[in-house]
Amino acid sequence: MKKFQELEYVRPDFDAVRAGMKKFAADFRKAASYEEMRNLILEQEKFISPFMTMCTIASVRNTMDMNDAFYEAEVNAINEFSGEISVLSKEVNAAILESPYKENIKKEFGPLMIQSMETSLKLASEAIIEDMAEEAKLCQEYSKTAATCSTTFRGEECNFYGLLKHMQSTDREERKEAFEAWAALYEKASAELDPQYEGLTKLRKGMAEKLGFANYIDMIYPQRGRYDYTKDDVAKFRKQVKDVIVPVCSRLYEEQRKRLGVDTLYYYDESLVYKEGNAVPNGTKDELVEKAQVMYHELSKETGEFFDFMKEHELFDLETKKGKHQGGYCTFLNDYKAPFIFSNFNGTSADVDVLTHEAGHAFEAYTASRVQPLSDMVFSTSEINEIHSMSMEHFTYPWMESFFGENADKYRYAHLASALQAIPYLVCVDEFQHRVFESGDLTAADRRAIWHELEETYMPWRNYDGNAFLEEGGFWMQKQHIFLYPFYYIDYALAQMGAFEFYAKMCEDKEAAFADYYKLCKAGGSMGYFDTLRYAGLSNPFEEGTVKKIVDFVESKLF
Repeated sequence: MKKFQELEYVRPDFDAVRAGMKKFAADFRKAASYEEMRNLILEQEKFISPFMTMCTIASVRNTMDMNDAFYEAEVNAINEFSGEISVLSKEVNAAILESPYKENIKKEFGPLMIQSMETSLKLASEAIIEDMAEEAKLCQEYSKTAATCSTTFRGEECNFYGLLKHMQSTDREERKEAFEAWAALYEKASAELDPQYEGLTKLRKGMAEKLGFANYIDMIYPQRGRYDYTKDDVAKFRKQVKDVIVPVCSRLYEEQRKRLGVDTLYYYDESLVYKEGNAVPNGTKDELVEKAQVMYHELSKETGEFFDFMKEHELFDLETKKGKHQGGYCTFLNDYKAPFIFSNFNGTSADVDVLTHEAGHAFEAYTASRVQPLSDMVFSTSEINEIHSMSMEHFTYPWMESFFGENADKYRYAHLASALQAIPYLVCVDEFQHRVFESGDLTAADRRAIWHELEETYMPWRNYDGNAFLEEGGFWMQKQHIFLYPFYYIDYALAQMGAFEFYAKMCEDKEAAFADYYKLCKAGGSMGYFDTLRYAGLSNPFEEGTVKKIVDFVESKLF
């Protein structure tokens, strides 16, 4: 494999993909034996892999620079074809499901594959092809709006991520000034973000109606692979968070207020854990990557081989740049069985979190792709995928001296506390989306009122120090998942329960805990959510008492 920047991109031949998928649908219907059916499944995998790889390369290079006109056009062309490819895939899946070899397939490739195929028949339709293209277009518009927002802060041009490091300054006036600049950016962008989200909401509700679902929630749950639980189960989990985790977080923030020596903990104080300053990593981007390479070699033979592969082929884009997409992610290049990590380093401890969290995703993909026979089986459901990433954050605790020196303990405490403190926000985002899609048409003010109400429920400590835009509920729009990945946020909260359990196991027996984790990574997407939890020896977070048991352990480490 070449280095990522050397990989050639060629726009996929949509006509060839269209013709090939139709032929596979016909061939599956004619298969005279399971062996023939199995060979066709593997042939289809080889056929579609180059298409998927080119789509990923275009997407990554587009997110590297949202102002790059060439890759913006490529992504738009691929997005326009996405609705059609879903319908073509539906035809192929229908042919497979109608065959007499369905049980053979389930036995060899796992039940999740069949379940996903059955679900795809309900979710793909020519009736929504144009809507899917419009949805992708609006998502692209949102991404560009968010990526191109910038302001001048103390002589430096900063985007949203650039301002975050100033919100961790030991100088309270600097924190407040950065916070006001950050909020002002969102308030200004809201003129575009509000109508973009309104358009996305209407489109998504309309697609659900066209597909025969009672509402979008009933559509998105199976679309997200949530076959094992319902929105009522999620509501019960949110209640556990409210009853168990919110009080602990309130106590943590009160401890923080005392450490900082302030009368009131404002939002711009929340990011500063220690009065003398947060733990920040020592070294440049390249030096941090070198340290991560040493760490992964010492963690295990498997993680060492994985990180060597990532570094050799330069499968990272880490530094914040003008016009770059917000956030971070891990994606996958099918042809090369190669993960790719994207992020926005900003000089804070979050830079190290990328080299653990996103690397956890990447390690799982690297591992599973060398075990599982199909690309659709590389990743699991998102609630499991986030266990891979969040657990790696905890498994790498023993190496934090390399990154933070004498402040390693400060980092470990702050990281563990923030992992718990994030959960009320995660469920707040989830309930916000449920409320939006359970309601009729909402105005921008209506959405802000809902968010404000939920903040008071799940984050009663939050104080915006008189910033009118945020006090009325404008904070919701800073979360890109609400726009781009609807209902994909509760997954982090569910997964954190599993990650905390792995941390507890690690505290008892590191080698045994990592062996279970490696076993989980190799499983990929071969099983459903509950089955995978059982396979990995993890608890079901929906069961009453699970959250309390896990949080009791975390509390013992924090207080």
